[in-house]
Amino acid sequence: MKMMNIILSLFILVVSANVKGASFQSANNSSPKLVIRNPVTQPTVTFTNGKQKYFPYLDTINDVFRDESENIKYAFESGDYRWVITDFDISINNRSPYLKKKFSTTKIEGLLKGTTYFLSYINEKIKCLVTQHMKKYDFENNYDGSSKKLANDLKALIYDQFDNNFKNNLIKYEREPKNEKLKKKAKKFFKALVQNSDMKIKGYFVKIRKDQKGTRLTPNVSRYFNVNININKGNATHDFLHPKSNVGKPVAKPLRKP
Repeated sequence: MKMMNIILSLFILVVSANVKGASFQSANNSSPKLVIRNPVTQPTVTFTNGKQKYFPYLDTINDVFRDESENIKYAFESGDYRWVITDFDISINNRSPYLKKKFSTTKIEGLLKGTTYFLSYINEKIKCLVTQHMKKYDFENNYDGSSKKLANDLKALIYDQFDNNFKNNLIKYEREPKNEKLKKKAKKFFKALVQNSDMKIKGYFVKIRKDQKGTRLTPNVSRYFNVNININKGNATHDFLHPKSNVGKPVAKPLRKP
């Protein structure tokens, strides 16, 4: 691959290799709602340094993303709102001396396993946000404050707790290699990816209404969000935008099992 864009086939909210759904408890509804799945424009990962010598590393990461992913979009229902992620983009600062060192000193097996850890870790933290934090936000009456709170909560889950959890072996790793040297190399590469990543999540909080004709979007109430987090900041912007048809039509459908 001679491009700086790495295609992620399935990344958004994959909760495990065999489970392709998630749910969360609504403050307004005692029963959790299941996930809706629809095609989504593929998210991208980019490197800040586009020199050709980094292409092999991009190919390696791309192989992991392709092999462990599918095209999925998730929507979550809480009361009268559905939260839809339409874009998930990650920028990796490969100008970092620490990351460049890991590229040069880690063999292919370590790069592959470290990238797998990276994807699994982020998926698990987003799952945690949805299942444990989503019910406390008030997007209807305090959208600005709730959006920024969501961004900071996600930053805390992914970045703020990372060093402590990594140091004290509190992060769960699936299918660890038996070779101790390979295991250490993979974990250090995973650490370098987390610490040098910048994530942007875009989508909609969509208000719905249900009547005899079915489920429909409420006009002029949907809100577009843009969350940006990295190791140093958590921020969110928003606007009153009606979802495009490729987002709105699937969101208006009843939630169903994956």
